[in-house]
Amino acid sequence: MSAYLVIAEEVLRRVRRPLTALQILRAAYEAGIAPPHLRGRTQGKTMGARLSENILRCREESRFYRTAPGRFLLRELMDDPGIPEDLRRPLVARRRRRALVRDRALALRREMISGHSTALEMPVISSASVLHMLQRGDFHYTIGPKHRSEGDVLVWSFVLVVRSGYVLSYRQGSYREDRDTFMHRRTIGFYTPVVASDMSLFDQADHGIVSSGVRALAMDLDLLDRQLWTALTDGAELRSFVFTDSDNKVSGDLLAVVVFSCPEWLDPTTKRLAINDLEWLDLRLPHNHDDDFDPWSQAVLAASRDLALVTR
Repeated sequence: MSAYLVIAEEVLRRVRRPLTALQILRAAYEAGIAPPHLRGRTQGKTMGARLSENILRCREESRFYRTAPGRFLLRELMDDPGIPEDLRRPLVARRRRRALVRDRALALRREMISGHSTALEMPVISSASVLHMLQRGDFHYTIGPKHRSEGDVLVWSFVLVVRSGYVLSYRQGSYREDRDTFMHRRTIGFYTPVVASDMSLFDQADHGIVSSGVRALAMDLDLLDRQLWTALTDGAELRSFVFTDSDNKVSGDLLAVVVFSCPEWLDPTTKRLAINDLEWLDLRLPHNHDDDFDPWSQAVLAASRDLALVTR
C-alpha cells in the first residue's frame, strides 16, 4: 500500500472522524508520523489523489470511503456506534469520464530539447537525456496546454497498449478532443499532460510520468480493480520520448512513450464502451492511410522501430 495511504489510515484511526486530505497531512505532521521530506504545496493534492484512486479502484474493498466531497474516513469505522450515523454512509460519487488534469503542466524549453539531441530532425530522444534534465531541475510549469508561453514544450505521458506486434487503437471523439487535427482521428495512445502533483515523494525519478500515464489508461479503459491495476503497474515501461513540433515552429510537445505489455488474459476491447472503435493494429504491416491517424500517433508510428515497438 502507498505510504500516503498508510499515513492516512493511521491518522484516521487516531482521530476517528472525517478529514480532508490536507487535514490528514497536518495531523500527520503534528503527530510526527509523516517523513520530514513529505512537505510542499502539492502534497495535499497528492494525498487526495491517492485516496480517490484507491476508493475508485478498490471500491468496497478500499479501506477508505468518502463521507462528503473531499472528506475521508476509514471503512472499519462504519460499524462504530460512536460515529454519527450520517457519517457511516459512504458518499456515492457519479462516475465521470476522465478530463484533462487542471494543474500546472510540466514543460521544458524548446532550445533545451534541440540542444540535447537532433530532435527537430530526429524526433526520438532517449529517456536518459530527458530524465537527466528533469532530475537536474531544468524544467518549469505552465498553467496548462492551452496557456503555454512561446518556446514551451509540454511533457505528456503517452501510453501504448501492445501485444505480440499489435498496438491498441481507437478513434477520438469530440468529447475527448477539440483539436481539429485530432478530432475523429484514430490514435494509438492514451495520454495525459504530466503535472506538478504527479511528482510525489515516490515518483521523483521520472516526475511521475509512468504512474500518471497508467492512471489515465486505467480510467479510460475502466481497468481499475486490484488485479488489473497490478498488471498495469507491473507491465508499464518508459521506452523513450518523441518530440512533435507545433504548427508555428516555436513550441511543441514531448511525448513520453510508455509501453504497457498487455498480457494475453486481459482483453481491454471489452471493457469500455465509451471509447470509440477499439481495435488492434498490426505494427508489422504498412499503413496506407496515415492521414486517418492524429499527428501524435503518426509521429510515434513513424518512430516505431527506433522505439523498439516492432521486432522481427
